[in-house]
Amino acid sequence: NILIKKHTPRFNVFMRDSKSYPWVMITYSEEYPRIRIMRNPSKYNQKNLFLGPYTDKKEIQRILRDLRKLFPYCSCKRKVKPRDRPCLYYQLDLCPGPCIKAISKQNYLEKHIKKIEMFLKGETTELMHQIKQRMEKAAEKQNYEIAAFWRDKLDAIENSTKKQDILLSDEVDKDIIGYFQKDNYVSMNIIHIREGRFTGKTPFTIDLRDKLIRKREILPSLLEFYYQNHLINLPEMIVIPEDFDNEELEPLKELLHESKESLEFTNPSDERETGLSRIANKNAKVMVKQEIEMEEIKSKQKQEEEELLKEVKNLLNLSTIPIIIEGFDISNIEGKNATGSMVYFLNGKPYKKYYRHYNIKSKKTPDDVAMMKEVLERRYRYLLKKNLELPDLILVDGGKGQLNAAKKVLENLGLSIPAIGLAKKYEEIFLKEKDDPIILPENSQILRLFQHIRDEAHRFAVRLHKKQRQKQFKSSALEDIKGIGPKTRTKLLRN
Repeated sequence: NILIKKHTPRFNVFMRDSKSYPWVMITYSEEYPRIRIMRNPSKYNQKNLFLGPYTDKKEIQRILRDLRKLFPYCSCKRKVKPRDRPCLYYQLDLCPGPCIKAISKQNYLEKHIKKIEMFLKGETTELMHQIKQRMEKAAEKQNYEIAAFWRDKLDAIENSTKKQDILLSDEVDKDIIGYFQKDNYVSMNIIHIREGRFTGKTPFTIDLRDKLIRKREILPSLLEFYYQNHLINLPEMIVIPEDFDNEELEPLKELLHESKESLEFTNPSDERETGLSRIANKNAKVMVKQEIEMEEIKSKQKQEEEELLKEVKNLLNLSTIPIIIEGFDISNIEGKNATGSMVYFLNGKPYKKYYRHYNIKSKKTPDDVAMMKEVLERRYRYLLKKNLELPDLILVDGGKGQLNAAKKVLENLGLSIPAIGLAKKYEEIFLKEKDDPIILPENSQILRLFQHIRDEAHRFAVRLHKKQRQKQFKSSALEDIKGIGPKTRTKLLRN
């Protein structure tokens, strides 16, 4: 188990996600290190310094934004190279300009990058001590401008740390662990105390239903997974819940002691630690409660969606519940730049991965019915050719004309897919088999579903139509000449 945690295999018991957590990378592998937020440190040069991972990307972005005002740094996407003129960040005093040699390598590292590294590691007391020494040394030499510069930096750091209440009288770095488990969910909340101050928390909740793990191994596994990603910046002490057996943590202790021998595991030892432990446990309990409530809400929504689709089946007299509904619409102005759209709804919800756009090829004059016919024919010929799944219901934006076009296309292709038309003016629902439309009450959930599909198809068709119009406005008659492309056109127009 420890080897698995130590070497970080591709698959792990907890925290399987489509994305990894954000880290702060300082590119010490380069002459002028840059500071960037990234994911997956293993993909980058291991000579760089990685701080993290962080659970809240917005919070670390805010911290870096504030730090940049104190200690300007380079954040270019690529390695720093000599340039003729600096970027906008240099003009805003947010970058010291290493690309134009406005600062030496040594000054850039010592006065900027190293200070940011210390701050991010929570070493604010040491950082302030160093700055104060520089300020006093400059004042002794009567370099008052330099002394004032460091004084302003010191004031800014002091103001930023004042916001963090002093929670513990000692300055030992501690992590207070909170833990709660109920039903299928377990939550862990870590309160981070650095130099006696609250610096943040790391909360996460795990669904245990697809995890093969014994109950007494849950907390050790969570802690192992978390701390093996934080070996660079371990605290001096980890405070675990009182009711937890220390023996279960022996493998974790062995792992962490390899990186930091002085690290201790303890239970809350005084009133303040007990209070913080209680808060961490309470937060973990709240997170589990929220997950259970959210699961109940999702379950209720799913039942409502299933009932709605059953009502649609009964209203339209369908043979099956319409799990897949495809909606179609046409967008054009007097037949120009005509586009069609197909939207795909799965279980009453939009499934945008399967949305499709169509450029109308058969018509250059305004004829929505013929255009609808072209789009439907292209769509279902393709599905038949590729042997793909057909929808349970088709909805076209329009009345009898559009619906008859759909009916004719389906008959020619030998398909018996139910189809309806939704006319906007009176929100009438037309069926292939009936002459008279169905009119539902305004508050009908079925009508709202159909309106959602129709409006989504309209939005998607208009999106491509606008792109086509913009492209037309930007085009030139020169491009109609063989051998002339966008670049040549631009040169000719400029001259």
